[in-house]
Amino acid sequence: MLWLLTLTVMVFLIIIIGGLTRLTDSGLSMVDWRPILGTLPPFNNNQWLDVFNDYKLTPEFLYVNKNMTLEEFKYIFWWEWFHRFFARLIGLAFIIPFLYFLLKKNLNSFFYKRFLIIFNLGLLQALVGWWMVKSGLSEDPYVSPYRLTFHLTNAVIIYALLLWTTIEYYHSKSANFISFKTKKDLILISIILVFITILSGGFMAGSHAGQSFNTYPLMNGKIIPDDIYLEDLGLLNIFENTVTINFNHRWIATITFIYTFSFFTYLIFNKIINLSNKIILTVLLILSLQFLLGIMALLSNVSIYYGSLHQTNSIALLSILLFAYFKSKITGV
Repeated sequence: MLWLLTLTVMVFLIIIIGGLTRLTDSGLSMVDWRPILGTLPPFNNNQWLDVFNDYKLTPEFLYVNKNMTLEEFKYIFWWEWFHRFFARLIGLAFIIPFLYFLLKKNLNSFFYKRFLIIFNLGLLQALVGWWMVKSGLSEDPYVSPYRLTFHLTNAVIIYALLLWTTIEYYHSKSANFISFKTKKDLILISIILVFITILSGGFMAGSHAGQSFNTYPLMNGKIIPDDIYLEDLGLLNIFENTVTINFNHRWIATITFIYTFSFFTYLIFNKIINLSNKIILTVLLILSLQFLLGIMALLSNVSIYYGSLHQTNSIALLSILLFAYFKSKITGV
């Protein structure tokens, strides 16, 4: 139980750290990927100059940070280094106990298969992370929004699997995640909506679309702004037009808020699902805070403070919804 809980918390933290790495524009400060030797940071001035000189060859330095000093570089380097270092710690925290429990035959076939899926997703996450960074080291000084969103999505899937497994282990019960047979699955709609909102947030972050319109609910004084559809892009407007990305994220989030708030408020007065009022009120509180933080992130031009809180709280919202969904599955009604 302690192992599962530790892994879940560590993945929760790496999502926050990854968000801060992005918000501080630190993700392209390390120009190579050395899974073992890259664990060690520069130890002396000559080593610092070497890594700084490597950075000076990147598009980000040439086009964005050409006046950056060594001390300023150290700030973004440490963020990215810690991000990668913590990811390696998660790998060790997973593989060493996993091998121990496997050798001791403490894992049944159910957990073995679940952990094998998580392990493979973790390997994929490492590869996708470097694949994402590489997209900003060739010609464009920015990482690909597609790769960033893939990286974020995979991290959230890993976290959700770990959290669900932890909850199952704690209750000594497993629950079929998808059934669509009872009213309990109405909570699953909220989970799916939150997941889609987080995914659209990845495109917001990757394209810096959150800094294009800093008002809510209007965009340049309009509900539907100009240039929301560029003919040259066609369907790709959804993923590459910053106006469309911003519009989609705020209204997907609004729909998610309205549906989830209405449904869980309804549950207080009509117990169509057996959930305690404590769980219901917690969902409503975190949901309302998330909506408010989203607005504050927009109004603040996506400041590091509100941007990070908004991302952190989105994972907290997903967590409480997963917990509520599980509790509804194992109780009556």
